[in-house]
Amino acid sequence: ARRGGAPAVIGRGTLVVGLLLFPEHAGPASIRWRTDEAGARAEALRSGRALLVDAWADWCAGCKLLDRNTWSDPTVRAEVQERFVPLRIDLSQVEGPDEARLRMLGVEALPAVLVCAPRGCDGDSPRSVGYVGPGEMLVFLRKPALSR
Repeated sequence: ARRGGAPAVIGRGTLVVGLLLFPEHAGPASIRWRTDEAGARAEALRSGRALLVDAWADWCAGCKLLDRNTWSDPTVRAEVQERFVPLRIDLSQVEGPDEARLRMLGVEALPAVLVCAPRGCDGDSPRSVGYVGPGEMLVFLRKPALSR
């Protein structure tokens, strides 16, 4: 029989210490999205990895689903971190500079995920448009044509 609940407190404390000492068991780190396009391009050029652009907006329901279900998937995160320089472009303002940016990227709907050469994106960059789950995103990310 337990006396005064002490074993449960020790158990929780052990769990916390374990998570601090062994963070890999706490779950994979989230994708480290860059928001500085010039810096992301420079990193892509240095590393030889393609840019993975997540074109999103704060009002976009599909974008939020990508964050919750797809980008949070451990296999997707590992694939992105290993093969790409992740860049997130906020297109929340539908008028002004963001509208011109949408046209330049050839993006007609959000969310849009583009794979771009280190020099940047254009209308011909491979893309996935609309919400896709982790499995479909992995198929897109692993296409041989995306190994630039």
